[in-house]
Amino acid sequence: MSGRLRRIGIVCQPWDVVGPDSGSSIPIIAYQLGRRLARHSHVTICGRRGVSQRSTDADGQSLEFRRFTIFRKPWAVAETLSGIFACWRNIRMNLLFRSFYHLSYSLRAALCARASAWDTIIVFNFPQTASMIKRLNPRATVILYMQCMWLVQFATGATLRQLHRIDLVIGCSDYVTDAIKRRFPSLGRRCRTVHNGVDPDLFHPARDAKRDGIERLLFVGRLSPEKGVHVLIEAFHMVAARRPALELHLVGAADLLGYLYLGPSPGRDDRPAAGLLAFYGDGLVDMVRRQLVERHSGYLEHLRALIGGDDRIVLHPPVSQADTVPFYQSAAAMVFPSVWAEPFGMPALEAIACGVPVVATTSGGIPEIVECERTGFLAAPGDAGQLALAIDQALDSSERLAASREAGRRRAIDRFAWDTIAAGLSALIDAAALGSIG
Repeated sequence: MSGRLRRIGIVCQPWDVVGPDSGSSIPIIAYQLGRRLARHSHVTICGRRGVSQRSTDADGQSLEFRRFTIFRKPWAVAETLSGIFACWRNIRMNLLFRSFYHLSYSLRAALCARASAWDTIIVFNFPQTASMIKRLNPRATVILYMQCMWLVQFATGATLRQLHRIDLVIGCSDYVTDAIKRRFPSLGRRCRTVHNGVDPDLFHPARDAKRDGIERLLFVGRLSPEKGVHVLIEAFHMVAARRPALELHLVGAADLLGYLYLGPSPGRDDRPAAGLLAFYGDGLVDMVRRQLVERHSGYLEHLRALIGGDDRIVLHPPVSQADTVPFYQSAAAMVFPSVWAEPFGMPALEAIACGVPVVATTSGGIPEIVECERTGFLAAPGDAGQLALAIDQALDSSERLAASREAGRRRAIDRFAWDTIAAGLSALIDAAALGSIG
């Protein structure tokens, strides 16, 4: 690379529409990292071409987007139907990690990397895509960046061979990274953690907080069973019986997570996750209705039934990431009640950066963000009673927590600011390129 700028490619998931203003988590992460890596490298972010988007686009001199036309609909239908079959037969299916899954996308990304002479390629979540890219770009440093538990859940017989071709495997939390190390002990020396981050200039406390006597609880995220919103509503009713000025604001889109994405045999040894199965239907006809016909409405109607006309619970439509900031700033506490193995939990980090205490569960990587009784309180997943107790503690401790909110924000900036995260990733890229990892 002597004498020229390092060239980095970031390959998002095949359904991710990429750009500076994407509302999806992976493109947001890619953009936030890419714009910082572009200070010292040329960065290209690859993904799906959205309606009215151009196939190529630039964001400054050293950051560009490369977009491919992806016919996502057939794959989405295949995933849903496969999920219904797997749910009906109670079997494991790992369609997502099959080599033929979105094969054309993997091939186009690999050829793009080759034509553009990328030195480093970061691939989100798909080892088969990373492996193909490495095959066609043997001199490049290829990094697999896992934002989920799929490597533990969906590995096929070919996955280990694919992983051994990859130079570095990154998890978005120690929870994810440690699980990968346990599943693939031979890869342990090539696994590292790079947390997701937050923009402290965007997410900050309100400069002129107004007190109107209302205590607002906030949830931001997908309205889907694994996020535990139904548990939150049950807990809210318990707390609100003692606090007449309490409100709950739910911000996000309703969308039942595809059954395949829950992982193999969810709930076999995990009672909170086992409770999710009820939302996917009982019997084939009910499964088709819930997972196909009512995918975007069934869980929402369930939540409305739980709300029961209580006007203190307000459902808001999904908003852009930037538009969530006023919601955080006006909240007395942010509640993140996930019942599955949450890989990270970006809304919890965004709330802490805004100086808002967080009530969350101990699932997955959340405890790496939320310090119990310092930046918030933690409860067991799926337990509405414990969650209600934690909410009460957060509201009752508002004065005591006030002194630690600045410390929490400082921790968010020092440890999780995107500048810090990108610097750590850049150092890992250098080490991997020099062969000093593994």
